[in-house]
Amino acid sequence: ADTVCLCDTNGGRFPDEVAAGTVAAIARLAGRAAVGMHPHNDSGVAVANALAAVDAGARHVQGTLAGFGERCGNVNLSAVLANLQLKRGYRCIPDEALARLTGAVRRVAEVANIILPDDLPYVGRKAFAHKAGMHMDGVRKCSASFEHVAPDVVGNARRFLMSEVAGRSAVLERIRRIDPAVQKSDPVVETVVARLKALEQEGYQFEGA
Repeated sequence: ADTVCLCDTNGGRFPDEVAAGTVAAIARLAGRAAVGMHPHNDSGVAVANALAAVDAGARHVQGTLAGFGERCGNVNLSAVLANLQLKRGYRCIPDEALARLTGAVRRVAEVANIILPDDLPYVGRKAFAHKAGMHMDGVRKCSASFEHVAPDVVGNARRFLMSEVAGRSAVLERIRRIDPAVQKSDPVVETVVARLKALEQEGYQFEGA
C-alpha cells in the first residue's frame, strides 16, 4: 500500500483526536506509506478534522465535492480545498481552477439532482451575501470586515440583498444599474426605500428577487 487512510466512519471524532491518530500512524509507518484521512460529518466537524489531519502530516483527504454522503455527509472537499489553498499555503489545484470552484460544485449538484445548501462555505449563494444597510456599507468600505476571502477567488460573487433593512446604499446600487447619474441624496432613493418598507410590511419579500 502506498497510502494508509484513517477512516472516521461514524463521524464521531474531534480534531485533537484526529491529529493525535494521524501523528501516531505516521510514526508507525515510518515513511513506508503516506497517511490520509476519511472524515464524516456526523459531529459537524468533518472539515476541521480533515484540516487537523493535514496539519498533522496527512497528505490525502477523501470526501465528496459538496459534502454529499450517507447520514450527515462526507467531508465537504470544496471547503477543505479552499481552506488548504487559500489559508494554509498548499497548492492543491491551479489558481485558475480554484476560480472555477463554485461553478464546478453547482454543476455537480445539478447532475446529482441535489439542492446545495445556500449557506455552504465558499460556494453557497449566501456565502458572500449581505443584507443590513450598515453591513453593506461596511463591505463597500472594507470588504475584509465581513468577507474572509474575496468571492471571485473561488468563482463566487458578492450579493446585496434587498429588504427593509438594506438601506439607501443597496437601493442606490440597484438604481444606478438603470441610471448611473443618480446620487444618494436624490429624492427617488428615499421614495424607493419607503415603498420597499411599505411592501415588506404587507408581506412581500425581495431578498430572492
